Amino acid sequence: MNHTNNPTAASPAGLVLAAGLSSRMKQFKPLLPLGEQSVLARVVGLLREAGTGPVLVVLGHRATELVPMVSSMGAVPVLNPDYGQGMFSSLRAGLTALPPACQAFFLLPVDIPLVRPQTLARLRAAWEQGRGPVLHPTFQGQRGHPPLIAAELAPAIMAYDESGGLRGFWEQHPELGREVPVADRFILRDQDHPQDYEALKAELPGYDTPDEAECLALLQEVLELSPDLVAHSRMVGRVAQALATAAQSAGASINPALALAGGLLHDVAKGRPDHPAAGAELLNSLGFTAVAPLAARHVDIDITPGTPLSEAELVHLADKLVQADRRVALDQRFEDKMTRKGRSPEAKAAIQRRWDLARSIAGRVETVLGMGLEDCLGRAGLTMGSEAS
Repeated sequence: MNHTNNPTAASPAGLVLAAGLSSRMKQFKPLLPLGEQSVLARVVGLLREAGTGPVLVVLGHRATELVPMVSSMGAVPVLNPDYGQGMFSSLRAGLTALPPACQAFFLLPVDIPLVRPQTLARLRAAWEQGRGPVLHPTFQGQRGHPPLIAAELAPAIMAYDESGGLRGFWEQHPELGREVPVADRFILRDQDHPQDYEALKAELPGYDTPDEAECLALLQEVLELSPDLVAHSRMVGRVAQALATAAQSAGASINPALALAGGLLHDVAKGRPDHPAAGAELLNSLGFTAVAPLAARHVDIDITPGTPLSEAELVHLADKLVQADRRVALDQRFEDKMTRKGRSPEAKAAIQRRWDLARSIAGRVETVLGMGLEDCLGRAGLTMGSEAS
């Protein structure tokens, strides 16, 4: 991660809880490798990239070993001699170490290492808008980590001595919390057990591609796009995924998950000037860098003869096989467009150029599949006239 964002006096602090025994994991969580970094380095890097200052890491078990590592990461080690009493004791130690000028802090256990940077940026923006003293990120209606908490609540949290730890404190003070929807499944993904860790490692190579639930959260909850646009995007995603799955089965090097995300997010900036470029820029800013080129090319795309079939072509074609939220034949889509918009020679020429391009891509797809488009999509239940579900 590149630490390009500089913290300011008003920047939230970062508070990482990394003092536990990792007893359920059977291995020491902070030092487990995750990609090219340790889990601890990834969590600290996430917070530093978000411009937090300072990042405090609460240590207990194997603290002597971790202190120099934490310092080398540009973070501040905080010792919790009572770490055996549980996570709430580590939270108390961290709260005691917050600098006096701190106004707010992100709270992130070390075992939730794949939170997306966009989540912290969205929470921080909500904080700057004055949304509330405690901001909880949510995904599919579930609260996750890290909450962004007003530092002024530290004394009350530290004084809480009833059951349930911090969760119990929130339950007693529901008026404090506000929820901020995010397109980030990883706010709910910890690694308490070995199988959790293995699952996170398996997802890391596709980290730059949102899954279907993340795409829909982005469209519906974060961007709050119109239901009609979401329905269109869902159908384009289904068509692109069906074509990609069939192409992969036929031996093509195609990623159906990427094609699905590209179809769902191709119109993410619809209504903005040059919406394909605007959509690509938005997706890049969110960290969805694998999907951004597909959004950029869903209206116009250059095809080099002899090159392998790509997910971008499948999304481009899928968009032309859907009208509103209904599956249509390719020629029907362009005939309708020619009738509605082909009023000038220039407009007719532009529509005809894109029609020819779509036919060319369709031919490439059918060659790979060894069958016609309608046969392929019919097998997937996407016959002409079918609607988004």
